[in-house]
Amino acid sequence: MTSLDSFAAHLTSLPASVGATVLVGIDGFSGAGKTALADDLGAREDITVVSIEEFYLGWAGLGDAPARAVAGLVEPLRRGEVPRWRAWDWEHDTEGPERARPVTTRVVVLEGCGAGARLLREHEALTVWVDADAQEREGRLRDREDWALYAPHRDAWRRTEQALAEREGLPGAADVVVRRRADGSVEVSSARR
Repeated sequence: MTSLDSFAAHLTSLPASVGATVLVGIDGFSGAGKTALADDLGAREDITVVSIEEFYLGWAGLGDAPARAVAGLVEPLRRGEVPRWRAWDWEHDTEGPERARPVTTRVVVLEGCGAGARLLREHEALTVWVDADAQEREGRLRDREDWALYAPHRDAWRRTEQALAEREGLPGAADVVVRRRADGSVEVSSARR
């Protein structure tokens, strides 16, 4: 078991992987705890969190998200520029206006389903797979505030995320697998490619 503080300290000690930035991918199936882990890490002043959901083109856009994240986030970071992209407007089911996301930290966590895709892994200093059993994931999903919006898409999304994980060799291609514990600690095990 590792404290969250120790895990965060490890992330901040990694060498830069994109320009001067340490890019960390946090992937896993829906409900595994990716967002909770990323939010806890992002509460620290030295880590910025970006959700890969910003790069989805709606419910059918998981497959395109890695390439969009490379274009909108990774390449600008490599050039020392402010990342810019057009995030999906989930309420209106259309692409929204371009947004700029200045990054003032050395560590950027890209969180969400697809963040560990091969196209992104080649730019990541560390790829993390967050794991939880299926029953635990399903319970967390049903407890989310946005469950009513998510529920009609759950079966199709499950198939899409599982197909992506299989195609991308996840979780085995991740550097580490993380499981959150009730006491807030994280269990980190190697899954090195």
